[in-house]
Amino acid sequence: MLQNQGLLSIAFFEAASSIVLLVLFLLFRRDHHSNYFRSWVIGWSVFTLTSISEAALAITPMRGFGVMLVVGHVATSLLFLIAVIQYTATSDRLHWPIFPPLALILITVVYLEANGAHVGVARWATAIIQSTVLLVAGWLLWRGRATQDRYGSGYGSELLAGLLLAAGLHGLDRPMWAESPVFLLRMAFDDLLGVAMGIAMIVVVLESGRARTDELNDKMRRLTLLTTASTQSLSVRELLDSVLIQVVESLSATHGLIRLIEGEISAAQLVVRASVGFSESFLSERAQLPLSEPWLAKLFHEGSANFLRLYPETDRDIWPSVA
Repeated sequence: MLQNQGLLSIAFFEAASSIVLLVLFLLFRRDHHSNYFRSWVIGWSVFTLTSISEAALAITPMRGFGVMLVVGHVATSLLFLIAVIQYTATSDRLHWPIFPPLALILITVVYLEANGAHVGVARWATAIIQSTVLLVAGWLLWRGRATQDRYGSGYGSELLAGLLLAAGLHGLDRPMWAESPVFLLRMAFDDLLGVAMGIAMIVVVLESGRARTDELNDKMRRLTLLTTASTQSLSVRELLDSVLIQVVESLSATHGLIRLIEGEISAAQLVVRASVGFSESFLSERAQLPLSEPWLAKLFHEGSANFLRLYPETDRDIWPSVA
């Protein structure tokens, strides 16, 4: 009978849970191609291998294997930090190299842990490095959670940020766990936090998928309304009003105009045929604009302009009416 059955049970629970979550992550990876999720899956793969190695080490102790487990935990924390940075950044593509500092930190951990002359110092240094990485990741995610509208609103990011902060605080005194009377409880709680972080990331992925589905449904609804309006026997004015309303709402705008070119080439004018948000006094005053005006000629030059940007300093003639 094994003497450390409690430790083996805890390690087996962590390994089994991490394997199940890794399978779910790989399934979600087919439809979720964000760089932050890829970094998280890589980090979770390292976490799973480390968990399996801990279970094997609890059964058969092997010399030097503990150093690799410590390196695996630190590498997992660093990869989680990279995933959080990609998640909270404006663009999830990092524009600076990440592998050199990552390799430098891991080499430092290997050197500290392999140096048997300063075991206590090495353990404290490694614990501080790992906890600092987790705390920074949790702080970044908690601070940037409100600005991540592109991944949908929800509680997944808040839950993950709280778990990262809790894991970082819990691991600050890791070298003292072996002397604690509740050593197994500390180990079990640490493993529970790790599994909970995986569950929190699944919540984040599901929320982002739901947000993309809602956005697609909204676009399809608007397309259906436009298609329905175009097939009905409406007047030109009613059809243009319906189309303009949908376009303005889809752009989150407040005002919009549709002008049609009418008249001969020499005396052609842009006439308002649909509007949203403009007063009747403005429409009556600016209902017709001659194409001979310089800014309109610039807009229609070679038919290649999609928009026109005006500046109050240089376009003094047209700026008052635009404003």
